[in-house]
Amino acid sequence: MSTSDEALLRRAHAQDREAVGMLLERHGPHVRSILSTSIPNRWRSLLTIDDVLQQTYTDAFLAIGRFRAEDASAFPAWLTKLAKRNLVDAIRMLRADKRGGDRHRVLPGGDGDTIAALNDLFGGTSRTPSREAASAESKNALAKAMDRLPSAYRDVIRLYDLEGRSVEDVAQTLERSVGAVYMLRARAHERLADLMGSASAYFTDAP
Repeated sequence: MSTSDEALLRRAHAQDREAVGMLLERHGPHVRSILSTSIPNRWRSLLTIDDVLQQTYTDAFLAIGRFRAEDASAFPAWLTKLAKRNLVDAIRMLRADKRGGDRHRVLPGGDGDTIAALNDLFGGTSRTPSREAASAESKNALAKAMDRLPSAYRDVIRLYDLEGRSVEDVAQTLERSVGAVYMLRARAHERLADLMGSASAYFTDAP
């Protein structure tokens, strides 16, 4: 007899990764069927349903502790919502890239020092003693936040935003599609903003 969704969710909320995996395996095909015709033909060489599901499963693992519902029947709808959000982000950024727009890049052509570069971006240009102290605190907070990101999130911020590499180069380095890189970056910015708390205001232009 298979384990019920309710039992799996209880285990998932207790950080049981096996239970999360079982839920995804059980409901992933439903999400795939819903999105099967959602990628426009023009983007299918740059984005696949597998890309969307891979990122969605990562999102689910990271966010399952915050998922709350009256009953387990809400889980497939929540998973579908995550997938649709990823798909929208990817297509939006593919369209922007097609128009030649890199306006969402955090720091094009950065010097490769992730924490220092992000701190410069966040901290402004004033160098009064009080601002210097605030900058040091901000840099320390950023360093801790970056360390808490999943490694793939750190990599995409470093390669694309700070080193200024092309999305094609980042995709090749990370062994992902171009569309997958855009989804990964959107979630990386979102997660970093969450970890930084009030620093999220600096990501208002991020996808």
